[in-house]
Amino acid sequence: MNRVKATLLVGPAVLALALSGCSGAGGAPDPVGQGTGAANTSQPQAAAPPTEVSTPAPEGGAAVRLGDTEEAITTVGCTEINDTWTVSGSNEGGAKAAVTTSQDRQTVIEASVVLADGKIGTMKEGEGTATIGWEGETFTVSGTGTFLDLGSGKTESTEQIGFLITGTCAA
Repeated sequence: MNRVKATLLVGPAVLALALSGCSGAGGAPDPVGQGTGAANTSQPQAAAPPTEVSTPAPEGGAAVRLGDTEEAITTVGCTEINDTWTVSGSNEGGAKAAVTTSQDRQTVIEASVVLADGKIGTMKEGEGTATIGWEGETFTVSGTGTFLDLGSGKTESTEQIGFLITGTCAA
């Protein structure tokens, strides 16, 4: 009988103790992370993609912008291969640009800008975003991607940078 009385008294006591942690001014801690609407400062924030490049693209070439730096790409080649459309080019100073899209040329799969000073912006599936627009034969790819400065000695980065590539393919 004593065992029954002890069980009957302990059960409600444990329940009351458990419920006391959920009530009062202390309550649950303030929410952090998802659902608060606040930026997570431990994660890099994407830079806004640029909307224009002031450097003129040479005929049959391209112009690129990575962050605030612009360069003209003098030689550009375009091709369709394996259900994708690809454009790539370079200049004598060492700057390079490349874009791979879907075969219909409407979805960017990968894009990269490499400046002569070793600064690189790369967008690929799961790492950044990019869109492509067309005005006649002229394409413009605008997006954000992972930034890497080879001059800094780093080989990895989570920093994001905006880029823009605009040009035409030589006939």
